[in-house]
Amino acid sequence: MRGLRMRSVSILVLTLLVALAGARPLFAQTQGLVAGKLPDGMAAPTIDGRVNDAAWERSTPYSNFTQQDPQEGAPASERTEVRVLIGRGNLYISVICFDATPSRIIAAQSRRDAALTNVDSIIIALDTFNDSQNAFVFGTNPLGIEYDGQVASEGQTSGVASGAAGASSQRGGITAFNSNWDGDWTVRAQITERGWESEMAIPLKTLRYATGTGRTWGINVMRNIRHKNEQVYLAPIPRGSDIYRVSLAAKLSGLDLPPRRDVKLIPYALGSANKDYTRRVDQLDRNGDVGADLKWGIRPNLTLDATVNTDFAQVEADEEQVNLTRFDLFFPEKRAFFLENASTFQFGQPQAIDLFFSRRIGLSATGQPIDILGGARLSGKLGKWNTGLLNIQTRDSEDANGVPLATANNFSVVRAQREMGRSSIGAILVNRQATGDRAGTDNYNRTYGIDANWQASKNQRISTFLARTDSPGATGADYAGRAFYSFTNTLWTASGGYSQVGDRFNPEVGFLPRRGYRRPEMRVFFQPQPKNIPWIRRFSPHTSASGYYGLDGVLQSSSVHLHPLEIQPSRGGRFGWFTDYASDRPTRAFTVYNRDGRRVNIPGGNYDWWQQAVEYLHDPSSVVTGTVRVRTGHYYDGDFKALELIGETRIGSRVTGSVGWTRQAIDLPGGSFVANLVPVKASYAFTTMANLQALVQYNGQTAQFSTNIRLALLDRSSTGFFIVYNDRRDRTSVTPQDTLGRSLIVKYTRLIDF
Repeated sequence: MRGLRMRSVSILVLTLLVALAGARPLFAQTQGLVAGKLPDGMAAPTIDGRVNDAAWERSTPYSNFTQQDPQEGAPASERTEVRVLIGRGNLYISVICFDATPSRIIAAQSRRDAALTNVDSIIIALDTFNDSQNAFVFGTNPLGIEYDGQVASEGQTSGVASGAAGASSQRGGITAFNSNWDGDWTVRAQITERGWESEMAIPLKTLRYATGTGRTWGINVMRNIRHKNEQVYLAPIPRGSDIYRVSLAAKLSGLDLPPRRDVKLIPYALGSANKDYTRRVDQLDRNGDVGADLKWGIRPNLTLDATVNTDFAQVEADEEQVNLTRFDLFFPEKRAFFLENASTFQFGQPQAIDLFFSRRIGLSATGQPIDILGGARLSGKLGKWNTGLLNIQTRDSEDANGVPLATANNFSVVRAQREMGRSSIGAILVNRQATGDRAGTDNYNRTYGIDANWQASKNQRISTFLARTDSPGATGADYAGRAFYSFTNTLWTASGGYSQVGDRFNPEVGFLPRRGYRRPEMRVFFQPQPKNIPWIRRFSPHTSASGYYGLDGVLQSSSVHLHPLEIQPSRGGRFGWFTDYASDRPTRAFTVYNRDGRRVNIPGGNYDWWQQAVEYLHDPSSVVTGTVRVRTGHYYDGDFKALELIGETRIGSRVTGSVGWTRQAIDLPGGSFVANLVPVKASYAFTTMANLQALVQYNGQTAQFSTNIRLALLDRSSTGFFIVYNDRRDRTSVTPQDTLGRSLIVKYTRLIDF
């Protein structure tokens, strides 16, 4: 009966989505822009954050900005002027953000790539192929930080839209907006008597484009007037979309684009000291190493990246998570070599059926590094084809006690995607082949698939894929597939889909937390905006549901989220009440708690339970803000209570900090336990290119403290001097030592242009 109800609800929702297709039309496209040419003999603008150079005075300002929030379609409440120049091998962009009360401008976050959603800011999208799908993104705030990224498929990946533009997404999260791309460019900004102003110089060799005279690009500019919580666009974007909606961008013409010569060498030198207290002898290791990355723009639209003796010592630490499920947790990729152009190689359903997950390369299942000998990646655009080739070779690896971690492997990925307007079709091949003396015979794994994305209308999109794996000796169903429909307009966001994964589907270089299931899913989000309640920006009631059915038709697990009350105040933040239903049918017992000699198991069986929660998230642009969330109810055949507290503050424009505490108290027939998770974060920005960050975490489920302190003195494009200190401590009573390990790493990288 549950399966019948789930299918009935899915059919009803899909019928509703089709009926919604007749929603009101989107805004008309804004007037085109023309790039001014820097005359011979005239000095280029001085990039100092003050738009007063003679070159700017001769260029045309564009200022017809339109609100998206709070009054969709209304003129912007403050004037914004954008000017564009090209010459001397650069694209120059200036923005004057006029403000009647400059003292109210919110200027915080001095760190590169910091979030721009909660401060006054601008974000610029450049569709350099004029294909209405892909773009480079450049942003800044009144302090002049560098914020950049890449947009693919208008920010949509397999039916999942990216988060808000300018958000500080979890580094390495798989989306079609890649905030981890770091370009080589210059920006300055300052608060003036007019408001605040910024100037950018973007070298043409930083971008990809088709060469020639009289070229046209897509362009859009979003300004966040944060003290009014107002977002305005140069080319109007309806609510429900953001600046990643490249197909609605204005057109920038008058571009004479020369051939792109781009060769960059990024060598590094590293010294480290690592002490492993779990060893009885030889606890201290001192190492020195060198290596290099090479970036070569073979063509203006095709880039080769190569790496030798790859190192990721300066990478941020993983954030701890408490696992109360019987499935693996997802930890995102954070290594820069794999993050650039990551969306090119994305295939499947993010964090659920990922055919390629780069974290499988160079890291063991427990997160221990595996040496990478070298590799290369070729990515770019050939005509209407987005293409990607990747090959990485790893070494045989052992842990600190000489126990083998992994055999040497060669990893290869081939990805091609043909764009047809806002639709696309594509294919992927992923191969792992063991190499070296430990390889043995038939030690390989291959995954291949085809996918398609159909933009059925301005508001409707259908995404689908079909994949299969090839593993020696595997029998059974080795395929997976998904079809997903989404609808978005200013009032509704709704989606529905169906996935199926075979019991022997085995993408070893991907991420697949479970297999052997059929899964229907749906989500509906309603966002009315009251006109007569000034302190409320909008109501956002929503609901979602999904079910995992075995290939035999038996329900394995399901979830329903009902969020009837969510209110977003006009200043920002939200508060409300929601309830969750879950069911699970584990076939065998699994462990949810294991420390200090105590183990709590949940036996196999058939369970279902409800939980309710209230939450309050304060205005995130405030000097002091925070989150309170209280949840209570049941968990399997026991009781569950949870409290989540997060406090965040900023001191001036340089210091930010946060403290969190999540306490989960669980009382089961097999035992009771409390899981505490406490993350403490702090950041001090000496300048926009130099910062000190600290992350201290306590995970009560594993009883471990971890500390990661990172000093970054950046030069260009996230290269520079790094000092990283790591510390791990164990608070359980069953381990003989308190401190598990410490390390100190000093690394220098430099970007050399040819």
